[in-house]
Amino acid sequence: MREIGRGIKRIAKEERGLLAQMIVLFLMGGELILHTLLHFKSGTSIYIGYSDIGKFSGGELSSLWNSGGYRTGGWLDMAVFLVMGVVLGVMHNLMAIRIMNRREKGYAQTFIVMSMIIWAISFLVLMRLLGEI
Repeated sequence: MREIGRGIKRIAKEERGLLAQMIVLFLMGGELILHTLLHFKSGTSIYIGYSDIGKFSGGELSSLWNSGGYRTGGWLDMAVFLVMGVVLGVMHNLMAIRIMNRREKGYAQTFIVMSMIIWAISFLVLMRLLGEI
């Protein structure tokens, strides 16, 4: 924990750009959590996934049935977006601090940018499943 504390102080003093990126990533993770919680409707069936490929029932390749499409389920299946918001918002920032302490600023910034890209893809998938885009 001391290493993380020293890392935060160092980033706050020396690397303002990285600090800004970390704050934005934290807010993005919080937004993913908030958006998921605002759309919770317990007891309803929702779309939880999409696939263009049907299910393989064994045997020949022609035994593919259900040519794909949306899969339905409950909101418990959507908890992955809550977990992803916490992981991206908090855990990836802590990992970026450790990377900054052990390597250099460039590696940490690259890690944060990759985390933002993962967030964007996750948010796009969530919006598609909710039917908002």
